[in-house]
Amino acid sequence: MKRQLAAILYADVAGYSRLTGLDEEKTHRKLDAGLNLLTDVIASHGGQKIHEAGDAILAEFQSATSAVNSAVEFQRRMTMRNAQLAEHERLEFRVGVNLGEVIRDRDDIYGDGVNLAARIQELAEPGGVCISGTVHEQVAGKVDQAFDDLGHRKVKNIAHSIHVYRVHLSDMPTGVEAQPFFDFDNKAIDRSSLINGRCLCGDICYEISEPAIATGFCHCRMCQRAHGAPVSAWAAIRAKAVRFTKGEPKYYKSSLIAERGFCANCGSSLTTRYYAPEWAEYMGIKTATLDNPEDFAPTCHLGIESQLPWLDIHDDLPRTRSEDSPELRKRWDAVGAPNPADWT
Repeated sequence: MKRQLAAILYADVAGYSRLTGLDEEKTHRKLDAGLNLLTDVIASHGGQKIHEAGDAILAEFQSATSAVNSAVEFQRRMTMRNAQLAEHERLEFRVGVNLGEVIRDRDDIYGDGVNLAARIQELAEPGGVCISGTVHEQVAGKVDQAFDDLGHRKVKNIAHSIHVYRVHLSDMPTGVEAQPFFDFDNKAIDRSSLINGRCLCGDICYEISEPAIATGFCHCRMCQRAHGAPVSAWAAIRAKAVRFTKGEPKYYKSSLIAERGFCANCGSSLTTRYYAPEWAEYMGIKTATLDNPEDFAPTCHLGIESQLPWLDIHDDLPRTRSEDSPELRKRWDAVGAPNPADWT
């Protein structure tokens, strides 16, 4: 047995059993065409198809960049093919890419590197691509695509959580558009897909039905005082996608532009709501109150003019002073407080 480092691509058809139930022969023909296309795209990017298993393909590359470019090209070409079909007839693949050590034996590859690629594939949307954090480290700035940080995820049969990114594909819906708000009272929905959180004492609980619009750290003095901490983490969510299932926060008007929601019993800081109509559609959720805060990794630093000198966070995220934030400046200008010195 030989061990080696490889970029692993794993692709599988979403909802294949449903499609075969509709038309088995037609679905098999579309599967055959899709697998042939993927095999050709893999080869054109210098990859090697290791094997097919039913409606899935496993391939390896010597380059993480080549593996990601291969996955993106394949999904774009499949999107063009599917555009000619009714939505319920479309054959859509999920693709996962991982970089890790594999065991090569009998013309096949095995090991955690392969298993992770398969689990990452399961996190992708139909027609989408997800990659591991190790792949993102290698390809960031080397490929034309942008990425959504999905945070650290726990997946089946893997002991540790894995950092996952979703590839932005301009030909397909992404982010919130791909996971629309749904009626909380709809009994048919899969409630395991909801994001949950609560205060420290449990008197207030909430659930969220959509992914975050944005995430970040805030170092401003108001947040420092509100949390009693050097920095806070937040996730911006559409307000209609948030429902309190137990209790309701009390609200404190912390400034001319916003109010903060908190638990009256234990004091946990839970939300931020803005008064201006154009921002009333959104709500800031305090990341640490979520049941799975690891999935909401911050993507920026705000209010860095107040960052404490003894707090040293080593990352390469963009950093913005409060007065240099166009959105924050608009909010304060709207209430007649254009001077940043008055913002605290």
